[in-house]
Amino acid sequence: MHRRGRTMGCRALAAGALLLAGLSCVPTPSNANIFGRDDRRDIAPEDGLSGVGTIVCEGTTRRPTAALVTLEGPSSRADVIATVAHAFIGSNGQRLSACEFRPGTDPALAARIVYLETGTLSPEGNWHNDWAVAVLDRRLPESLSRLRPRVLNERQAEMKRVRHAHFLLAGHNGERGPLQVSERCGPVAKVNSDLNRFDRRVFNHDCDMMPGWSGGPLILREDGIDYLIAVNSTEVNAITHISGRPYNGRMNPNTAVRVDGRFHRTLERLLKSDAPGGTAFRCLVASMGDAPALPC
Repeated sequence: MHRRGRTMGCRALAAGALLLAGLSCVPTPSNANIFGRDDRRDIAPEDGLSGVGTIVCEGTTRRPTAALVTLEGPSSRADVIATVAHAFIGSNGQRLSACEFRPGTDPALAARIVYLETGTLSPEGNWHNDWAVAVLDRRLPESLSRLRPRVLNERQAEMKRVRHAHFLLAGHNGERGPLQVSERCGPVAKVNSDLNRFDRRVFNHDCDMMPGWSGGPLILREDGIDYLIAVNSTEVNAITHISGRPYNGRMNPNTAVRVDGRFHRTLERLLKSDAPGGTAFRCLVASMGDAPALPC
């Protein structure tokens, strides 16, 4: 893919990247989650990404990213967001439950998360299941953008990339930074030296990012529709920090969990049904195979 092997920029971003992916299949070492020239920029109204926002939970200063999702046709009475499971895990390993979603980081639009289904409660080393679908306590303004879930396998994504399809990644810069978007990027083919080379449940990608972009939507923009094809998630870079090795794209790809399998089925089910009853927070975690989900 483009921009491989070029000098990496924004070296100052490297120190905090404990929750996010490293580099994709770039053959030279790097010091940040940046490929060549940093193409991140602040999201503008004309980008049509007003439904991207942050998750704010009591007990943590982290501000992971999430996005509103929808299906074509009638919508449920409450909104649904897609993000990562580790957005709801605190620094002490405890599950966070007092959380809200703020589209565009705007606290005036904050909606409480009342129901959550996740792929795992142990995302470290289990990044292929690091997905979460959350139901909000109400429907947010219809003027906000919403992404449509779409199943896209690695081969299909590779062919679209070759044909110059428009992919982008949205995210939030740390605890205080703005919402941003990275374009001219997208899924990349895995190579034999990638730690996840045999895992078909995730995309590797070469979008520029930094801590805070966890849960950010990887989007395919096609025929005037924005499709959610994956959510940004990995903790592989922690391996290089612990061992003292520099970032290296051959070992530490940026990883996004594909909208597929149980993740996709959960999105569709919650989007087609009304929000679970009651006001108390409820949480389920996926079981092996097709067994019912279990309480968190």
